[in-house]
Amino acid sequence: MISNALELKLLKSPKACVTKEDVRDEIDRIDKAIVELFAMRFDYVKAIVKFKKDRNQVVAQERKDHVIQERAKWASEKGLDEQTFADMFRLLIDSNINKEMTLLEKQIMQDK
Repeated sequence: MISNALELKLLKSPKACVTKEDVRDEIDRIDKAIVELFAMRFDYVKAIVKFKKDRNQVVAQERKDHVIQERAKWASEKGLDEQTFADMFRLLIDSNINKEMTLLEKQIMQDK
């Protein structure tokens, strides 16, 4: 098991916040954790390139569609806007695909 799992340490619950600054401080802590999670996620994106051989495998349109739909559903189950999260994950995945393409091209050049 990987031991660098992220631990979120919030100081106050939303109800315990008594000032606007309290709320903003907690939001900043959460946002930092989200960025750290995206960085961890990207490490896996980089790792998967070694299993892909061409552009179609990088794009993996069926997998992309499934992931976007599933994350939107997860958001909806938490009372969040489904379309917003579909859009966010579409943007994230498209960005990762671009980075994977660059990594794949480097991998192909090294294999020659």
